[in-house]
Amino acid sequence: MTEPDRYRRLFGEVALDQGVVDSHQLYEALTIQERLRNEGKQVPLLGQVLVELGHLTTEQLQQLIEVIYPVEQDGNDQGPAIGEQMAGSEES
Repeated sequence: MTEPDRYRRLFGEVALDQGVVDSHQLYEALTIQERLRNEGKQVPLLGQVLVELGHLTTEQLQQLIEVIYPVEQDGNDQGPAIGEQMAGSEES
């Protein structure tokens, strides 16, 4: 899988692949999201729904997020902090 493709994986797909939920649990959470959306209510993220249903722990949720969005820890200087970047952009 190429680097950009890694970020295109859906949360539910990764949760199934990692074996932390089964297809029935995922379907239940997706159904709740769809119902809320149809009712015009705010729709929580899929991971949040799975945690609220008791199908995921918060630790499992964090692990899945780290699988989907890994943090590079190579020690290289990543440039100025976000606040510094924003302050610099106001000077233009």
